[in-house]
Amino acid sequence: MTLTLDTVRKILDHAFSGPRVHPSILLAAAVVDAQGYALNLTREPGAPPLLLDIAESKAKSCVVIGMPTRAIMDLAKRKPTWFESASRVAQSRVGAPLWGALGGVIIRDDAGTLLGAVAIAGDTGAGDEAHAKAAIESVGLVADVTGLDVEW
Repeated sequence: MTLTLDTVRKILDHAFSGPRVHPSILLAAAVVDAQGYALNLTREPGAPPLLLDIAESKAKSCVVIGMPTRAIMDLAKRKPTWFESASRVAQSRVGAPLWGALGGVIIRDDAGTLLGAVAIAGDTGAGDEAHAKAAIESVGLVADVTGLDVEW
């Protein structure tokens, strides 16, 4: 299975519809495919432009490492030297550093196959992650937000 443009649009529509920490918060969202290529990047009118770059970096981080940003954040805390080195490699190879903060969620099908990732920026980290998770689940796909369950 691959992500269709129709599915991506539905994911994004849902991502912007959830509750926020404060009514004035504006969001940006990114959906990338399993290779890390952008399928759709968008932000709400008036949202700070940098949020779009942050959302894209979070989403790309998920697929190039194969983990949601929650797990990448765990790695950054446990292995800061590894994280910094890997982030430099990611910057040079895919044009974006690794993002070690909540908000990037892997999209999987029912069989567990990685289809891509959704990332949100603009709310709290927990809010960003919740928006992405709910958006993925709204189209019947599996949202992977697991942290690390192994010691690195």
